[in-house]
Amino acid sequence: MRKMRKAGRKILVMMTLMAVLVSGFGFTSMAAEEGVSEGTGGEVEVMEAVLVEDTGLSSETSPYTMLASCIISVGRESDGMHISISTGSVGTASVLGVKDVKVWKKTGRDKWELVAVSDGGEAYKCVSMGISLVYKGAVQGVTYKITCVHYGNVDGYIEGENDSGEFVYNF
Repeated sequence: MRKMRKAGRKILVMMTLMAVLVSGFGFTSMAAEEGVSEGTGGEVEVMEAVLVEDTGLSSETSPYTMLASCIISVGRESDGMHISISTGSVGTASVLGVKDVKVWKKTGRDKWELVAVSDGGEAYKCVSMGISLVYKGAVQGVTYKITCVHYGNVDGYIEGENDSGEFVYNF
């Protein structure tokens, strides 16, 4: 019972630190959505991901290991749409990362145009990580969504697809 309480506290601490990692102005989403159709249009912006290293959570051995949720946060600054994506694990992961980041712009009813991409980033022997991106071509009042894949090796490799859900860039 004591080990379960300790594991529960670790999960709570990790989730709190993940929230702090991605906090800021804008919104945060953990929604999942299927069926993205690529539109054709202008040039796709390539975004450079800045890796946010492990936040220093305890790496003590835990009897429970798993990949945690992926959190996508968006905010606005003078240089464009700021995107933070973070993930974590319960127990130390040999690798933890975010890849295949795509920013989609809504062009019509159920039609999406790919406007920006990033390869993402990864960290090693950690319990949490994140990336920070800037989409400079964002236009206020336009509807967007962000998709990505988060992955980790925690007692075996696993990955999950993530979708921010659509949002109007007005903040």
